[in-house]
Amino acid sequence: MAKQSDKKPKEAIENWAEKIESDIYQDCAGKYADIEKAFKNREEADEAIQEYWHIYNADPDDNQAYQGNSKCYVPVVRDAITARAKRSLKQLFPNKYQHVDAVGTDSQKPMAQLSLLEHYIRSTKLKSVVRSMLVAGDVTGQWNLYVDWMRDVRSVTNMIRKNPVMETAEGQQVELLDQDDEIEEFRNDEVVEEGPIITDFATEDMIVIPPTVNNIEKADITAIKLRMSKAQVKKMVDDGIFILPEDSEIGEWVSSHKGREKRVPEKKRTSDAGIKTEGTLKYALIYEAHMMLEFEEGQKSLAYVYYAGENDVVGIIKAPQWNQKRPIISAPVERISGSFNGISKVEAVKWLQWNLNDFFNMGQDSAMYSLLPIVMTDPEKNPNYAMMVFGLAAVWPVDPNSTHFQNFPQLWKDSIQMCQSIKSQIHESLDVNEMMMGKTGSGRKNNAAVGAQMQESSVSIVDHAERFEEEILNPLMERFFEYDCQFRDKELTVISMGEIGVEAQMQQIPIQQWGQRYFFQWTGTDFVMNMQRMQQQIATMNVLRGIPPQQLNGRKLDITPVLEILVQNVFGNELSNRILIDERNKFTVSPEIEDEMMVNFIAVDTHDADDDVEHLQKHQLAAQISGDPSGIFRGHIQKHMEQLQRKRQMAMAAQQPQGMPGIPGGAGPGVAGTPRMGAQPQQPRPGQNPPGAIPQDNMIGAPAR
Repeated sequence: MAKQSDKKPKEAIENWAEKIESDIYQDCAGKYADIEKAFKNREEADEAIQEYWHIYNADPDDNQAYQGNSKCYVPVVRDAITARAKRSLKQLFPNKYQHVDAVGTDSQKPMAQLSLLEHYIRSTKLKSVVRSMLVAGDVTGQWNLYVDWMRDVRSVTNMIRKNPVMETAEGQQVELLDQDDEIEEFRNDEVVEEGPIITDFATEDMIVIPPTVNNIEKADITAIKLRMSKAQVKKMVDDGIFILPEDSEIGEWVSSHKGREKRVPEKKRTSDAGIKTEGTLKYALIYEAHMMLEFEEGQKSLAYVYYAGENDVVGIIKAPQWNQKRPIISAPVERISGSFNGISKVEAVKWLQWNLNDFFNMGQDSAMYSLLPIVMTDPEKNPNYAMMVFGLAAVWPVDPNSTHFQNFPQLWKDSIQMCQSIKSQIHESLDVNEMMMGKTGSGRKNNAAVGAQMQESSVSIVDHAERFEEEILNPLMERFFEYDCQFRDKELTVISMGEIGVEAQMQQIPIQQWGQRYFFQWTGTDFVMNMQRMQQQIATMNVLRGIPPQQLNGRKLDITPVLEILVQNVFGNELSNRILIDERNKFTVSPEIEDEMMVNFIAVDTHDADDDVEHLQKHQLAAQISGDPSGIFRGHIQKHMEQLQRKRQMAMAAQQPQGMPGIPGGAGPGVAGTPRMGAQPQQPRPGQNPPGAIPQDNMIGAPAR
């Protein structure tokens, strides 16, 4: 729930939990049985998820049939899921500062809104959350995310230096400050931190009623389990969201509402990390349900209902979000018609993993036995056979003819072969190949085969990443924007990258207007695919710039967007603004102002629109007067001289006849160094593409011929 700031007056929250006789309270109390039944129906699925996490964490359980000396666990499934998560994450986050694109109601790109979303992506540590979501999605079959808005007020102590106030003889303070003295003074300021927060939660902690819907917004009831500490419960009470019985002590109330759970996902994950929770995990189990209630006659609204047990409704409030969307973003990894939840990727390979562990442990025991030779002797002929048990290189006083050595069968070789076969099948079932596992394929391959293998290996990961963008990231960006429009009431300073050619800068984002609507789209997979399309883009650009104006049929050709995309994809945001310089953001300055700046040791750059002759005259005079002790004038004058010479050379070249690019023969000679129209930049004819290059016909998204 979005909390109100402590700095501004709180708005009273109307809570129907204290209106026990109302129809709304009675309606909510009657739905607790449905929620409890839905969680009970999940028990079989929760036990299966527990097995899947054991497999991912390489934790042996009762499913191991072989009980020998070896206790190894081969983490084949874990390695495959980790490889899928890493490569999907790279597809989703290929850039550092540009993850989202937007289309608004006008032709201008909403740079302020995009910069704001980029700020929220960094502040919520979205990349780290997505990493754990990708792993949990493959293990449980479901992606889950809880989105909320939080506002927190902190008291910060600052030390400032100031001039003391002068006093009169009578001891009365006046408005005069002592400029010859300084004092240190401590000041307490309130800092308001607000913004969206995201939490990935366990699939076992969520239910959807009915479970057959494919869209969570179409569900009758959604509910999640909240395990709240004493401090969290107290904050909810202070905010007016919880209504507890009168004269109840919060600590005792929390202890009495712990609930009876067979397993706690957070406790299990903490135990997997090697941390015990005994005595430190004290909580009250609360069901947070989201449902539509008729607060006003004939009009239903989304409501938050909090259950602490049967006939114990501690909170019923109207959802504060204007968009009336549930705070949960959840989707199955693989959509199944007629079911909200998906199937784990581990389900199809769990028996293979268990059999692989058994065969591997058998091979380990066999290898141990095969390293120990078996000595066969006749105890009647060698009554002192016990003396044969000695250390290395011992002398045995026995009859050599009655003593023989035997070896244990080396079954571990067959075990390794069987394990490799099972491992290959697991990788195939999880859409993982050798290259994704960091291993080069066996056998010698030419460039075309390597390129085709790389393309084929990326198909499944790109499809996986695109679905995550569509189901999770795109709705999440919409939530960020909508929550910001509703809850943020102060200007926010963020890093704004701006359009290409504009340097990064700090920009203040004003309060957003709810009426401003944009379509946000995550650009991770598009960026990766655009890198493969760049060769075709260059060829197409050469075709476009060679078309005569009279054949455009009244249209105007502007290749600037193409250049921006190419430069940004290749060099990134850090260098693109220094390669393509936007002259709209640079203005000529009078020489007098430049002189004043350089006298104060401020370096000044030149502008193409400067009158170089006038600037040279004024700067040389100012340099003589000031003496130019730092050499700033000399460097600036040298830039003006180079710029003046360059302008004269360009003017002389413009007067000479030019040939058409790439059209040798009758229309005039081609321009040296320029490709033919539609030509593709290549190495010299005898050469070939570098190893691993993807042919144009095999590129993802290449047009059909």
